[in-house]
Amino acid sequence: MKTQKKKKMKKLQKPWKRRLKNTFKKVGLLLIAAIIFTLGKAVTKDLLVKKEVRDFKARAVFEYEENFEYAPGVFQLRKYYKVSRETSAEINDSRSAFYDETRKFIGQTGDILATQQSPFPQVPVIHQFITYYFGGHAAIKSSDNRFYEAAGYPGPGDNILDAIFHDGSQPHDLTMTASKSGTNYWLNPSYRREGSAEYQYYGSYYRPKFIGLRVKNVTEDQINGAVAYAKAQVDNDSLYNFLYFLDMKYKFYCTDLVSRAYQDVMLEPGAQRNYAQSLNDDGFITSVNDMVLSKDTYIFTYVEVIDDVVHLYYLEDVI
Repeated sequence: MKTQKKKKMKKLQKPWKRRLKNTFKKVGLLLIAAIIFTLGKAVTKDLLVKKEVRDFKARAVFEYEENFEYAPGVFQLRKYYKVSRETSAEINDSRSAFYDETRKFIGQTGDILATQQSPFPQVPVIHQFITYYFGGHAAIKSSDNRFYEAAGYPGPGDNILDAIFHDGSQPHDLTMTASKSGTNYWLNPSYRREGSAEYQYYGSYYRPKFIGLRVKNVTEDQINGAVAYAKAQVDNDSLYNFLYFLDMKYKFYCTDLVSRAYQDVMLEPGAQRNYAQSLNDDGFITSVNDMVLSKDTYIFTYVEVIDDVVHLYYLEDVI
């Protein structure tokens, strides 16, 4: 009798187990498909960015080289390549690629400097994931030759989980916030000291490769407005958004801060979203590649450091 009851129970359980198993299979297949799809998109975008950089460099003509004294007693060998202005956006914007005539610093107010290379080159898988999916960093230039940016490095006593579970709308004492850089560090040959974890990968520069972007068809007032938006997030101690895929009103990651700053001046309030609709054509997570490939931007400089030589490609000055 007991044996018959057990057999009956097993028969009753089988359809339920079968359905659960099928559900798990479907979910698993959907996840695999999503991973393959997003990986394919990431790789495609990476290839397209590489092509844009190649095309930009192909327009360049070697100008000159110099042993540039970046700081007293600190020299860097620079090779300059001027790139002809050909598109309407490039021709209509006559600003120099450099901060001033000394050419020590790159970029003007509102310019975006970005790198695909992640901050964790020493961490396999994580490095490749960040590099391909999101990019390493992006920042928007202030009027005083510094940068507004969002970075998620925890300070002493900080807990990343505290930042994740805080919605950002209330006061806090966390240091993982939007900030203003102390200097224009992108060409600094002494940014990183020998012995640091990243030195063997990136050397003494912040990154050995980076791209400079400008936004098309914006006025000086719009540029200043975008910079003011970024400054406001610094003043508000806006928290870093570690959950890139979540739509956060009061929290920002680096490319998110930049794209939303320009969205604030480029779109009407009703058209704006926390996933920025500007500098980001797919309207989801804003990556470095999204900004490079956006219909709203164009490259004004590309820099790569090879064997301690700085190769600096830039849109030619308008005379």
